[in-house]
Formats: sequence, structure tokens, C-alpha cells
Amino acid sequence: MAEEWINIGISIIVPNEKLEGITTLLQPYADELGWELSSTSPEKEAKSQILIAPSSGRISPEELNERINKIAGVSFGLLKDLAYMGDREKALKNYMQGFVLTVARHPKTKKEILFIGHTMGFLWFNYPLELRMKLEKENKELALSLFFKQTAEEQLREYFQKKKPEEHDARIKETLEKIYGFKL
Repeated sequence: MAEEWINIGISIIVPNEKLEGITTLLQPYADELGWELSSTSPEKEAKSQILIAPSSGRISPEELNERINKIAGVSFGLLKDLAYMGDREKALKNYMQGFVLTVARHPKTKKEILFIGHTMGFLWFNYPLELRMKLEKENKELALSLFFKQTAEEQLREYFQKKKPEEHDARIKETLEKIYGFKL
């Protein structure tokens, strides 16, 4: 079995009073993917999160490549059915895609880990940049197929060009250039 290193899920925030009903409505979507349905209801919060995800919370690049159309289709179906009451045109117009760069510090080693994240409607997935770079070296075709026909360097360059500069951007760019040899 291929290594599972892509964190993935379909996440929906709902009012607490609708949690049970919407959870019931979402079960067929989870069943279609063969994933688990769970929810969290933080105390003192008015909203809950419903998550549809693999039991491990992760998927391998190979499995994601094989199933991306089905997974994205389920996510789009949820957006269309829940947010736009079945109006496909409105859902298509508002099917937002996003890109996020996150820096986390490993709790034991204190090593910084850079994560790249993608969102498509309610679907999100993220992974360590280091593992993406490894995949690009080992199987560039698969990596390009999975990650929107761009290398990590191309996506990160575009990300920094489009966003408003923030205080810590220079440090992150410097780290990316130093560790990975990127030209951002």
C-alpha cells in the first residue's frame, strides 16, 4: 500500500440545532466515498463542524489521483445541495478554490514543517511540502496531475505574487529559497 501523507476531508460548519438533521443528510455522501462521518460540538459555541474523511484522515497521492474527480464531485454536490438549494449555476459561480501555506513546529523536535493546503468548496487537503517535493522528484507526472498542473515552486511563487505582503513573508520566502532552492 502506498504511503498516506495527504490530510484530507470535507468540512461543513452548521448551527448546533441543525447538526443532527444535516448529519443524517450527509451520511449518503460519506458512504459514497467510503469515508467516515463525524462531528464536533464545542461547548459554548453556536456552531458545530461536520467532517467527512477517511478513517485515518489521510490518503496516498495515488489514491487521491484515482479518486479526485469523485471526491471533488461529492464536495461540489454538497455545496450545490446545501448552500445553493440545488442551483448548479450559483454553486459553480461560488465554487471557491484556495491555497494556503502553513508553518507548524513539530512538538517534540521543534523542527519547522511547511504545509501546503488546497480548498475546493467544502473539500480541503494539505500535506508537508517536503513530501510533495519528494513526489515531484520521484513521479513528476503524478505530482503535476494532483496539484493543478504546477510544481510546488510555481504555486508558491504565484501565491506570494498575488497576496499582500505580511511581516513574516520575507522569513518564509528566505526559508523556502534556502531549504528547497526555490526562486520566489
